[in-house]
Amino acid sequence: MSATHDIQANKALLTEFQKTLAQRLRGEPADIRAYFHNDIAWHFPKSTAEAASGSDHYGIDAVMAMFGDDVGQFYQQDTMTFHYHAITAEEDRVHLHFSLEAKTATGEDYYNDYQSLFRMADGKIIEVWEYFDTAYLFSLFTL
Repeated sequence: MSATHDIQANKALLTEFQKTLAQRLRGEPADIRAYFHNDIAWHFPKSTAEAASGSDHYGIDAVMAMFGDDVGQFYQQDTMTFHYHAITAEEDRVHLHFSLEAKTATGEDYYNDYQSLFRMADGKIIEVWEYFDTAYLFSLFTL
């Protein structure tokens, strides 16, 4: 970890990533891989492990796969809309509070709140801890 952190650059990186991710999830051409450090780790609540190919995804290939097949099994990707509530940053970390509104793969309405903590290194996202109401999520999905 470097001794100097550019908090505003980290917030800007996350904001751009979220815009690019939304484009990709709508099926538009968008390169989210460019935002990830090769050694990225993405952590979900442990209760998602069995249903979503593990709670922890290590390395850029595993994280990219997570944004491919896994997403489509849960949501109609072209219906996914993000609502951003707050973004705060300190040192190499950026916290994002947002909601996801979408149709599930089976056509049900979905609206869930998320808290995500991103850690940055070398101008890229290197680690993410994502938290959301898994009981609500699992009440809507047949897995």
